[in-house]
Amino acid sequence: MNLTTSHDTAPIAVYPDLRGKVVVVTGAGGGIGTAAVDAFAQQGAVVIGLDLAAGQTQPQRPDVHHMTVDIADTDQIADAVDRIADDHGKIDAWINNAGFMARMPAFDMDLESWNKTIAINLTGTFFGAQAAARVMVDNGGGSIVNLSSYAALKARPNCTDYAAAKAAVVHLTSCLALEWGPLGIRVNAIAPGYIRTPMSSWMHADPVNYESYVGKTPLRRMGEPAEIAQMMLHLSSDTSSYVTGQTFLVDGGVTKA
Repeated sequence: MNLTTSHDTAPIAVYPDLRGKVVVVTGAGGGIGTAAVDAFAQQGAVVIGLDLAAGQTQPQRPDVHHMTVDIADTDQIADAVDRIADDHGKIDAWINNAGFMARMPAFDMDLESWNKTIAINLTGTFFGAQAAARVMVDNGGGSIVNLSSYAALKARPNCTDYAAAKAAVVHLTSCLALEWGPLGIRVNAIAPGYIRTPMSSWMHADPVNYESYVGKTPLRRMGEPAEIAQMMLHLSSDTSSYVTGQTFLVDGGVTKA
């Protein structure tokens, strides 16, 4: 692994073992998803991006394949994994990146809103991991990376459903790591803090909100999607070959504030 850094950009690491690996990224059209697709493609991986609007927001490139998949639909997940296995013969890394959050007070939460949040953030995460793991077993193992959130560990207002789902992802990660470790499948999670994406525009587009939240973060800035993608690369590569069942905070220290 080679590593270079600069003051204004995230570290750029090179993972030679990812070249030729088949990597699937869900939620590939979002801020972190786009960064993840780019990061894995730059490493020479064969990247399949799953999203509701597959490939519509990203430039077309020969090393990235896009599939239209609703991660809340378990049948669509299973069909997508079957196609990937048929086309590529294996899945080396599965990145459960798809997420959804609609900020609202707990008193305003209705069943439809609750179910949508749980379906995307938790149910889709489990069944995506399950489908990928079934393919990985036949190829000696692989790596699954789930996206949790700092909100899983630090209570915040107006995101009860999202925080509950992301907290469940943390424990789901531990349970799957325990069960699938003997099969050669590693399962880890990343818990991002305030990351500059369209989902967090309510924060970074408003100076008052920005100061209220980011101003209390020890590093005094939002994270960039590429900084989350770098952790995805590490957890998918052989540099983390003895790491499983862990949740890694990439949050600028906000959970300690």
